[in-house]
Parts: sequence; C-alpha cells; structure tokens
Amino acid sequence: MSAFTDYPVSSALLEWAEKAEITTLTGVFKNSLEKFGERPYLGDCDGKSFRFKTYNEVYAEIKNFACALLALGLRRSERVANFSVNGLAWPVVDFGTMFAGGIHVPMYPTLSAEEMAYIVEDSEAQVLVASHKEQILKVLECLRKGRISKVKHIIAIENFAFDGEYFENRVRLWNWQKFLDFGADSLKDHEASMEEICASTKAEDLCSFVYTSGTTGNPKGAMLMHGNFVSQVVSLVDLVSLGKEDVEMSFLPLSHVFERICYYALTYKGSSIGYTRGIRFLTADLKLLKPTMVPSVPRLFEKIFAKLVAQSGGGLKDRLFNHAINMGRRYREEKKKGKVSLIMNWEHSLCDALIYSKIREAVGGRVRHFISGGAPSRVDVLNFFLDAGLSILEGYGLTETSPVLCLNRPDNINPGTVGEATPGVDIKIAEDGEICAKGPNIMRGYFKLPQATAEVFDEDGYFHTGDIGEYDPETKCYTITDRKKEILVLSNGKNVAPAPLENAIKASFWIEQVVVVGNNRSFVGALIVPNFDKLEEWAKKEGLKGDREVLVKDVKVEQLLLKEIKKCCEDFSDYEKVRRIVVLPRALSAEEGEVTPTLKIKRRVVNSHFNELIEELYKRDN
Repeated sequence: MSAFTDYPVSSALLEWAEKAEITTLTGVFKNSLEKFGERPYLGDCDGKSFRFKTYNEVYAEIKNFACALLALGLRRSERVANFSVNGLAWPVVDFGTMFAGGIHVPMYPTLSAEEMAYIVEDSEAQVLVASHKEQILKVLECLRKGRISKVKHIIAIENFAFDGEYFENRVRLWNWQKFLDFGADSLKDHEASMEEICASTKAEDLCSFVYTSGTTGNPKGAMLMHGNFVSQVVSLVDLVSLGKEDVEMSFLPLSHVFERICYYALTYKGSSIGYTRGIRFLTADLKLLKPTMVPSVPRLFEKIFAKLVAQSGGGLKDRLFNHAINMGRRYREEKKKGKVSLIMNWEHSLCDALIYSKIREAVGGRVRHFISGGAPSRVDVLNFFLDAGLSILEGYGLTETSPVLCLNRPDNINPGTVGEATPGVDIKIAEDGEICAKGPNIMRGYFKLPQATAEVFDEDGYFHTGDIGEYDPETKCYTITDRKKEILVLSNGKNVAPAPLENAIKASFWIEQVVVVGNNRSFVGALIVPNFDKLEEWAKKEGLKGDREVLVKDVKVEQLLLKEIKKCCEDFSDYEKVRRIVVLPRALSAEEGEVTPTLKIKRRVVNSHFNELIEELYKRDN
C-alpha cells in the first residue's frame, strides 16, 4: 500500500464507516449471497428469452476467479485490467478481483489500442481480461509493439483456441473456462486466504481505478475505495425503493461508474440484472425482459422519444397523441395541487388506454424508473415520459464521486434540475459558481498524480467538480449550467455557456448533434450534425440531389437548419444566439476520438478536426 500513502483517507469516509453495518463491496456480495443465494442474479438473452444464473452460481465463478489470481501470485492492491463488453463474466472479474484483494481497472471496450494500452500501463496492471476478438487483437498488437510491459497473464472470455500458451515476453494466454477451472483446482490451497482477505478488507481500502473519460488530455485514474461505493449503495436503494423483485436492463457499459453503482445497488437488494444484446436489439430485449429499472444516458431516451413521436403518424392520430401528452401535463399539475376533477380523471383514463399504455408497453410494460446520468437531459423529453406515466430520475455526478452527488427523487421530480443532494453528501457552491462536494463517496485521489489531486481539493476537503451550477432552496434541487473550463469568452468580453445552448438546439427533430463555437470570436457559431433520415426525406421532396457531402453544402439546407436553431434559441440573449453554422456530413464519433464512450463532446478534438470549416465560418462577410 506504500504507493498510496501520499493520499490521505477523508474523515467523511472514516466517520461513515464507524456507523455502517457493511463497509465493503465484498461484504455487500456476501450479505446478498446469504439472503438471496437461489434468486436469479445475472442473465443474458438467446433471442427468445433471458436465462439467469443465481447468486450462488455466480459466486462459484467468483471464487474460482479469485483463487486463480491468488494461485498466480497476485498480491494485495495489484491491478487487474478489464477490457470487456457487458456480460455474465464482467461482475465475476469485478468481484473476483476484489475477493482476491486486487484493484479492478475497467476500460471501455470501444477504446482504441493506444487508449487501452495507456490505461493498462499507467495502472501497472499485472493481469488483463479481454472479451471479444476485436479486443483480443488490440491487446496482442500492443504486446507485440511493446506498449504493454507489466502484464503477465491475459484471459480471453471468448473461446479462443489458445490456452496455457505463451506470447512474447513470456506473457501467458488463457481461455476463460480454463482459467476458472484452474481456479477451481486451486480452491483447496487458496480459498482460506481469499476468505481472510475479505474479512480484513476495510472501507478505506482501494477497490478500483476508474479512468476519467478524458475530454481534455490523458485520462486520470480515479482511485475509488470500497466505502466510496458502499456509502452510495445504502443511500440510493432507499431513494428509489429498490427491492428483490426489481429487474434491471443493463445497457450502459459496466466500465461507466454510473452503471456500476446501479449494479452494486441491485446486488445489495437481491435484484436481477439482464444484459441487452446491444442497441440494435434494445427494443426487443426490453419486451422480453420487462425490466423495472433502466439506467442510461440521455441519448437513449431522446431516441425512444423521437421514435415514438415519429410513429404517431400525422393527421388525427398525431392530434390525439399530442392531446394525450398535453393532458398528461395538466393532470400532473392538477394532481400536485390536489384538484383533479372527475372529468379530468375520466379523460386521463381514456388517454391512458389509448396512448400512455402503448408507450409503456413499448419499453416492456413494467418500468418503474428510468435513471438518467452522464450528461444533461432535454426537459421536453423528461416531460414527455412523465406525461406518459414514466418517471425519469435525472441525477448528477462524476467518476471521482463514485458517482452520484444529486438525484431527483420519485416524489420530487423537477425536470431541468439534477435533483437534491444524496444523503451524506455535502454540497457548496463557490463564489464563481463551481459545484464543490464533500462526503464518504469522494475518491482518494488520482493514481500517481498527487499534484493533480491537490488541485481538485480545497483546504476544507471539498472536491471541486469543474461544473458550474445553481441551487433552488424552494425545491432543494441543483441545476448544472456548464463546465467551468468550457465557458466561451467572446471578443467583446461576454461569457457564453455552451451546454444550455446545445441542449436547447438538440430539442429540434432536425438536429442530432451540435457543438457551439466562438471563443475569442465576435459571435457564436455552431457545428451541426443533422438528422440525416429526416433531412434526406425533406431534400427528396425539395428536389435536391447528391450524397450527404453535397447535401450539407446546399444553401437551402443551411437556411432550414438556421431557421430551426433560431426558434430553439428564442429565450437566449442576443449575444448568446447562434448566428452562423457549418453543417457536417457525418456524426461525431468515439472512433474518431470526437466524443467519449459516454457521448460527451471532446471540444478540443472537434475544434481540431474541423478547424478549417470553423475558420471558414468566421471569414464570411458580416
């Protein structure tokens, strides 16, 4: 543990641990195993139904994985990197690493070979788990080129031919099942050590390095402790009334700390988790699994919203759909006041039978809560789901805060805000508007970066998030307005927050993505990715020809989108409004490094990739 002694443990965590009954994630799993051993835990889909393994069955694999690590000589606090997609093996790697006393380093499976190698090297991982052929080939390529130097064992979840083979530099390659079999053979010699490790693990012990998405510069390894996660778990399960009958549809990557805290909370309550086959199958999987909880990022809810609106069909059906949504809003408002009339009750019941029930059925029919995080949600989308009787609980947090700082409560949903501070979290707003937080959920620091760690903590122990926000004492809710480092300063000295503008513009059905530009410029401009399906349909009616590269340069397209943007920006000050745009021929993508795996815009990369177009935008005559 000597590498971590420069990072003191916060008093908030230690004070919490003194009062808590369970303080470690291994303790969380053991507690659930005792209570819910035969209940369904993790499931995947064969296209016809979801098949589940019980808590007992998963624990058998966790023990085998942990004992295999111990047999290989993994020492306490050494790192196991995980370059895998969601699936039944992921929690086995996660808990198995912790049961062996190691530190789990999850990575997004979409990372490039270079990005993956950076994290593996920076974390000094000894063991590397990868899943599909795509990830394995990236790993072997980096080994061959010497970009990964400390890893001694690579475990492939997908069934490859090699097992017990050696690669360059005596790196051993394992098949998943053979590795678990090796662990099973090692139980006799190492199970007692595993149990001793679990019994002696404390709240302040590190359990994971979670690397930040890296919107600017290289990602940093946030060092998260057992108590960081568990303190969140015990507060969140009560806030959303989780129980053993709940079923989650797991869609977000488990390497995302938001999805991870959800799966820990569900594990704590003996709930079940089903892994979707992917975005293409999401609608089908929702209907098969019939989940009660669906955590995701706003983009998923925006897509569901757009699809449902598009299916309303126009004409009488369209008018009925819009009437039902408006009725839902009026009904919610009157219900809050306790003034719902018999006529309104009847009308609402009719709308429920004709419209709302079909919307709920489209997402499985049993959803109690959608939970949204990772980026700001559009207020119109939130209202849409609420009007249809589906709650979206929008929250806010960071990797460094494990992650939840705020969450809308089921009985206090305020669209446009990120809700109230979670229990045990102390939030203050600095003089410049920055959100600062202190609590048992705050990370220990950034691995091997004591200076960067010192820069984000003030003398009172508050973590500075880098986000600008406001507090409403009436609702007790916080609103996040922008990133501190992303504020645009125009040449006339005016400050423009890009996020509220971008969120407003994305409310248009014509626009998929938007990046506001204008730092040190005389006015605000924007890079626009249109809804190409809608745009191409319109272009065909207008007689416009050519592929997307040609279409986005047509003046009629620019005029159409500018008109839409003008409507979206009506509530902004004149200096904040977008005056000119560049229409891009393709979406911004993680593959091009322009967005993070959680779809946050990497502004520096986008500005670099489209620098010529931005310069051209500002060279046009005023």
